[in-house]
Amino acid sequence: MSFLSGKAKVLLGAMSLAVWAGAAAAESRTLIVVQSAEPVGLDAMQNNLQHSLNVAFNIIDRLFEPLEDGGVAPGLAASWEFPDDQTLVVRMKPGLTFHNGEPVNAEAVRYSFDRLVSADLASPHAGRMSQIESARVVDDLTIEFKTKAPFAPILHLMSYYLPIVPPKATAAMEKDAFNRAPIGAGPYKLESWDRGGDVVLTAFDGYWGDKPGYDRVIFRSIPEESARVASFLAGESGIVEGISVRSQKTIEKSGKGSLTDSMGVMPYVGLNTLEGPFTDERVRQAVNYAVNRQLINDALFNGRGILAAGPISPRTFGADLSLKPYPHDPAKAKALLAEAGFPNGFETTLSYPTNMTQVGEQAQAIAADLEQVGIKVTLQPLDRAVMWDGYKSRKFQMYIYWWDDNPEPDRYMYSLFNSASRDYYYKNADTDAILNLGRSTLARDERARIYGEIDRKLYAEAPWLYLYIVPETYAVAKDVAYTGRRDGFLFARFAKPATP
Repeated sequence: MSFLSGKAKVLLGAMSLAVWAGAAAAESRTLIVVQSAEPVGLDAMQNNLQHSLNVAFNIIDRLFEPLEDGGVAPGLAASWEFPDDQTLVVRMKPGLTFHNGEPVNAEAVRYSFDRLVSADLASPHAGRMSQIESARVVDDLTIEFKTKAPFAPILHLMSYYLPIVPPKATAAMEKDAFNRAPIGAGPYKLESWDRGGDVVLTAFDGYWGDKPGYDRVIFRSIPEESARVASFLAGESGIVEGISVRSQKTIEKSGKGSLTDSMGVMPYVGLNTLEGPFTDERVRQAVNYAVNRQLINDALFNGRGILAAGPISPRTFGADLSLKPYPHDPAKAKALLAEAGFPNGFETTLSYPTNMTQVGEQAQAIAADLEQVGIKVTLQPLDRAVMWDGYKSRKFQMYIYWWDDNPEPDRYMYSLFNSASRDYYYKNADTDAILNLGRSTLARDERARIYGEIDRKLYAEAPWLYLYIVPETYAVAKDVAYTGRRDGFLFARFAKPATP
């Protein structure tokens, strides 16, 4: 039996609707981000795994904001200039504070730089700053960096790998404690993190930029992809990382949201140019003509991959966009092999790390195409550690590896092709000289010309079998507005509630 009058029932119903509407509005200000792994730590200086930095970069800010084209915009810094080729002068925005109230000033930048490169911290990013010789405070808001030689990528690298932290609070904490509960000047501050559970961030009122679209951001780890997808389909998450090709169609058909591409993974087949049949440029070119990369892209990646013409991703600054991917031309491949003295082909081994996504399927497809032109391939799947040791020891003839599709060409071109960095399977003094020029030329237009030259040179020399760039994919709920970034990092301040 009901003890409420009809009028009371109407009033109670209205109140219930109001409460529900208020709860819905509050919920709309909380964004739940699901990742495939829990952060190892939250100090951006001590961690280099994507899942850790996706959280840390929302807490700890940097001098510059990285742009999609490899350039930078003001961050904590208001402006900067190069008085000469080996000096960078940075001027800070006035009146900024860290989450704990300490001032964001030149002394904080100097402290942060010294901490980053200190042996005690053993930061995985210290090497990225190895070209910087000193950091000197000029005045409260001005700091001067000196480099050992002209170093063009300095702004790009600082925009990620020089996080600015409060000196007093940081010095008072053990590094492990700071890794669990960092303090920064980013758009969000840490509210709580229980290892094995959620990381909860709340918006920082004193942030220098636009107010974040959400009051709270919760980072949740769900290792199993099926569970991540189920969470998304149930409306329990706003952004979900780690959506494989096999799940993308499920997301698209569900009507629950959309997909957005982020940083690309750039698989490639390295060829040993220092010994064996791949010392001949014609053999390496033949390998590129033999493989039907478009067919592999369609079959394994739903055609979402971007075919690579040369070693520089077409999405990276400096790539020569006039280069076209080697066409699938088995007849051309056979002719080049015959010219090089291999009319009947040869036998070789293709090694690859088993931890790489869909690598076995890629290896099988590549081997099948090569066999059609007379190159008989034995596949050699290897554990991650064994693969790395074999790679460094120059034990491979052909090998599959990958690199991030980074906006800055020096990040991977110098690392993989300059003999001062690695000379395991390719070494060329002319290439070294051009790469050195690319990283020491500060004028952006001239840098673009230099990297275009490198792209064309290595396209012709073909030290790799160039494959494709496969973008990593996020699922985004229909009530969330978010577009994946080229650099792959999840800066939550760019996410906003979608307009109905």
